[in-house]
Amino acid sequence: MPSLHSVWSRLPESLRRALADSIGPTLLPEGELAPEWALQSWDDSWHRVNPGRWALLVFYPGDGTPGCTRQLDELQAHAARLGALGVDLYAINPADAASHKAFAQAQGYSFPLLTDRGSAVARRFRATLPPFGKVLRTVYLVNPERKIRLANRGAPAVAAIVRSVEALQQATRGKM
Repeated sequence: MPSLHSVWSRLPESLRRALADSIGPTLLPEGELAPEWALQSWDDSWHRVNPGRWALLVFYPGDGTPGCTRQLDELQAHAARLGALGVDLYAINPADAASHKAFAQAQGYSFPLLTDRGSAVARRFRATLPPFGKVLRTVYLVNPERKIRLANRGAPAVAAIVRSVEALQQATRGKM
């Protein structure tokens, strides 16, 4: 008998997303404080949201899978622009350091791939499918005050995220 994971992984992405949206947890609301976290990258460095900086947290199901590779490749294509806007980019899933290292090096990612053992951080960000613990493709943009400014299930276009950051930063400057 096939495992639930193998059945899930064979479903089309659109069906997995629809099922996750209907039975998965609701996203953390925009405006809420993001949970604090600290995770280790494949190179043994530790990361967390840096005070005074924006953070883009990308929870993704697996290293080297077609959908995840496309999503992270698009993030890499915009990494320089995000960095210029003061956005730290973090890709997060429960894979071990060896898997992250092989994936990051093969694809040439300049941002950290962080190991979330047991998906503890993903659960705090409501980025898992209970009761199985399967990581759901989820993206959060967190502002320098640690407030969630964007929450999205799936793989939103990174160009749209860049435009959102630019608009939010412009709005913030306008208030000063």
